[in-house]
Amino acid sequence: MTVVSILRLPVRPEAVRELARAFEELDVFGHSEQSGGFLGGRFLRPLEEQAPVVVVAEWESSESYQAWLDNPVRDELRGRLAPLLAGVVAAGDLYEEVPVR
Repeated sequence: MTVVSILRLPVRPEAVRELARAFEELDVFGHSEQSGGFLGGRFLRPLEEQAPVVVVAEWESSESYQAWLDNPVRDELRGRLAPLLAGVVAAGDLYEEVPVR
C-alpha cells in the first residue's frame, strides 16, 4: 500500500514565489524519484500569507520515504532552500489512504 507524506514548510512571506522557483530549479521531485519509491508530488502555495507551503508526495512505502529522508542529496537540497524558510522543517507526516464509500 502506498503512503502519502505531508510536509509543511514555514516560508518567509516575501520568499514564497522564490521558494517555488528554487524547488523547481533544484529539481527536488526529480531527486526524490532517483532516490526510489517516489510516485509523484505537489507543491502547494498558500493563499494566506502566514500559512506554510505544503508539499504532498506519494511513496511506494514508508521505507521509500525513509530512504529519501536518509539520502544525503536531500540534506544538500534542504541547505540550499533553508535561507528562504522561516523556521525549522521537520520530516513530513505519513498517511495511508483508507477506502471510504
